[in-house]
Amino acid sequence: MKRKAFLIVVFSQFLISPTAFAADNTGAVWTEVGVSKALPYNLSVEGSLEHRTSDWFDWSSRWNVGAGLGYKPNKYVKLGVSYTFIQKHYHEEWKDNIGNRSGQWNGYNVDDANWANRHRLSFDVTGTMKFRKTLRISLRERYQYTHQAARDVDRMRLRDPLYDSDMNLIGFEDTTFVSDHKSAKNRHLLRSRLKFSIDKKGWKWEPYISVEAHNDLGDKMHLDKVRTIVGVDYSINKQHKVGAGYVFNHEKDDDGKQNIHAISIGYNYKF
Repeated sequence: MKRKAFLIVVFSQFLISPTAFAADNTGAVWTEVGVSKALPYNLSVEGSLEHRTSDWFDWSSRWNVGAGLGYKPNKYVKLGVSYTFIQKHYHEEWKDNIGNRSGQWNGYNVDDANWANRHRLSFDVTGTMKFRKTLRISLRERYQYTHQAARDVDRMRLRDPLYDSDMNLIGFEDTTFVSDHKSAKNRHLLRSRLKFSIDKKGWKWEPYISVEAHNDLGDKMHLDKVRTIVGVDYSINKQHKVGAGYVFNHEKDDDGKQNIHAISIGYNYKF
């Protein structure tokens, strides 16, 4: 049973996204610190602080802080709502194709690296079942709304390219510096996650594997992202838990098409 469950999750990654290895690949490190507190009436509150890098340790790609409220009407179902403030880093971006030399091409627009503020609100429902007192299977459906605030970005306009006798680009006749206004954006996603974990009584280790699909509700359920995680959590005691894992993130959304191979490290404290 365990072997079959493992194979189903692993191969579903490639059934959902058969072109996963066609995108650019990059490495990353994702770190997260979380706190949680159980409340009366089956309620709980949670908080988290997260940081992500890109190209391994070359530069910060994102940081966020969030808080949420959970409710368990019974042992099989959990409801949750959360708010997250995110700062997303956009690397320098060159817009236009340098290979087009037909005379109609009008140079490059080069946007400077910049940070964008995002506000995210999520609602989720998680169903969990345990089999043979060891194998835990959960399915989480999450509606996610993200608002990215408007911002002004410094832009360099390069016009009238100059070429040498071999048609190699050697410069531009006109260089202008302007400010480009990026309009606010709103996104609505449905995130579906299937997770298998080994949760045996008396064990401090909890290995798991999960697959999550991000579908764009504003674009006819377009599949924007598939995330596969293989990891393990370790309970030091009832209050302290640490975890580590490998994340394969295949993205094809408005931020670009890429594969992220990330190492995730986490710590959680229960009051």
